[in-house]
Amino acid sequence: MIDAIGEAVAGHVVERALTRIGPALIFWTGGALAWLSTNGGWDRLLALGADAAELPVLAVLAVVALILAGAYASTALVTLLTRPALRLLEGYWPRPLRRSLVNRKKKRHETLTKQLTDLETKRRDPAAGSDLDQVHADFARCEQRLRRLPSPQWMMPTRLGNMLRAAETRPYEKYRLDTPTVWPHLWLVLPEPVRADIGAARTGLDRAVAAAIWSLAFLSFTGWSIWALPIGAALTLWAVLLWAPYRAARYADLLEAAFDVHRTTLYRQLRWPLPTDPDDERTTGRAVTTYLIRGLAGEQPAFTAAAP
Repeated sequence: MIDAIGEAVAGHVVERALTRIGPALIFWTGGALAWLSTNGGWDRLLALGADAAELPVLAVLAVVALILAGAYASTALVTLLTRPALRLLEGYWPRPLRRSLVNRKKKRHETLTKQLTDLETKRRDPAAGSDLDQVHADFARCEQRLRRLPSPQWMMPTRLGNMLRAAETRPYEKYRLDTPTVWPHLWLVLPEPVRADIGAARTGLDRAVAAAIWSLAFLSFTGWSIWALPIGAALTLWAVLLWAPYRAARYADLLEAAFDVHRTTLYRQLRWPLPTDPDDERTTGRAVTTYLIRGLAGEQPAFTAAAP
């Protein structure tokens, strides 16, 4: 029984370790292949394998340990770079660089808003001979695109940045809950499955950004093999333009949904009276945000009974 438990634990540890350093091993394997392509190719690889077979066991273990240490070190470096890289992909650039792109996004928002208004009019009063099914499809498509954009005052220059900014600002626009202030408190009252889903979505976004970093770094092997250029460029574009936005959309949806569904749980845990209508909820959200930042004084609001 103890041996079986030990094997299971060891297998789990190895699996987690390989998951963590897997991208680094792939990266350095690609670099080694690029180096071999200009330094003897297959024959050089066979010669290195023969030399390694003659090494003492301790020397082989030392080489393996050195490789794993390098993989862990490079993984740690990419992990440190992930957050700055994500902010770069979001569009936190100097104002002169982002101004023109932000203006284009604002015009896009204005165009989609007008299209949505026109389509809503057609839905309610369809013109003679119009295809109502097509109108509904166009309305849904336009609404989905508009949902990925924040209000013009919050606009970012990139697609990924607007996805995340929309999810961050919409709780304030709907409920007057400031996301950076309220989120740590809301996180504590979320059900465990919800926290697991949000955590997995954020991990997926970080992995997509890390993949972009690894792919961009792969371009450094171009000096050894010209094939590193198209491979690294293609993987970088895929990670930046497809994978990261896809993961960002998933994370943004869950973040916004957490406020939509579970904000009243936070009110109850704070012993705050529940709002009675949308206007009252905006007043409540503004007061709750202030309460969490610096507290309130006075007799209002009257706290409810302690949450179970």
